[in-house]
Amino acid sequence: MSSMDVFWAAPPISRTLAASAFLLSISVYTGFVPFHAVIFDPKNIWTFPPQLWRLVTPFLITGKELGIIFDTYFLYQYGSKLETSSPKFSQPGDFATYILFVSSVIFSPLRIRPVRMIRDRKLIST
Repeated sequence: MSSMDVFWAAPPISRTLAASAFLLSISVYTGFVPFHAVIFDPKNIWTFPPQLWRLVTPFLITGKELGIIFDTYFLYQYGSKLETSSPKFSQPGDFATYILFVSSVIFSPLRIRPVRMIRDRKLIST
């Protein structure tokens, strides 16, 4: 069985999340994609044309160095177990709905009190 067969045999949502996290993290840490282009910034989301990728990409950035490998591995490992063998996610779209719900809960405090990133990468509430 080739590596592509193994990849396509994996659960679809976990496979997509893990591959996206790995590719985006590699792109950001090698400098191919600037870091400021993928962070959550509400003022850039509500511009024209809207930068809607900023709603998804902050969840896909992993840690540096070995974090890229380990974070991607654990994202795939635990995500695929939840997607395939969890009794709470018995319907086909349940895991995707769960991911969307958790993402919206994480973003909800940022709508009330936005957080800005400054030059030395410290987070300060505004």
